[in-house]
Amino acid sequence: MQYHVTCTKCKRMFTITADASDRMHCTCPYCGQSLMVNLPTMAEPVRSSVQQPIPDNNDNKGNNAGMKILITVLIVLLVGGIAAFAFIEWQNQQEAARLEEKAQREAHADSLMQVRAQQEAQAADAQRKDAQRQSICKFVKSFYQKAVLEADDPTFYERYLTPYCRQMIFGVDADNNDVDKWSAWWGAFGTTADRPDYEALQRNLNVTPGEGNWYNVRLTQDGTTEYRQIKVSTVDGHVLIDDVR
Repeated sequence: MQYHVTCTKCKRMFTITADASDRMHCTCPYCGQSLMVNLPTMAEPVRSSVQQPIPDNNDNKGNNAGMKILITVLIVLLVGGIAAFAFIEWQNQQEAARLEEKAQREAHADSLMQVRAQQEAQAADAQRKDAQRQSICKFVKSFYQKAVLEADDPTFYERYLTPYCRQMIFGVDADNNDVDKWSAWWGAFGTTADRPDYEALQRNLNVTPGEGNWYNVRLTQDGTTEYRQIKVSTVDGHVLIDDVR
């Protein structure tokens, strides 16, 4: 028969086997205490203890650690996604600002180029007109030097007049031999002096541009200055005198 025995010294329980008797001498297998055991009259069968499952804290810890890692990963991914989105948005804004600034610079450059081109065109046109007026001044001065202040027969120089100017100077019947062409010629282009000093008039002759197609001719002799205004017209590429006053 088997019996449960509790050591009086270490208080630990152990099992002994004994035949039917009142008492038995034994030794504690744990502490070596010598014991005298009184045996019961009826033996109680030894009950095998059933061990209850003990929760595995390591599994719980592992699960908790895994959950923490998962949450950490999710947080990192979320924060990283937000940061990446913010960075991309910032880059887009920077690129948009750069493109806008570039467009503004190009528009400003185009505007400056247009203004510069317009100014250059205006300057070129002004130079062209100035050169043209200076050329006409030379023509009028040469006409006066050769056809008015030197020649005594204007017939050769009638070709430098438009039909209107020729008719205005010589009349409708300009080819009439009875017309004193030199008197009419000098009356239109010359001075009112009784005795013209051609050398002084040549020396003091000056032509300047007036308004529009008019040019001012200065005639000076003996301290007296008179002006004639000559209007020119371009016909078939040739400069002609169209009016005089």
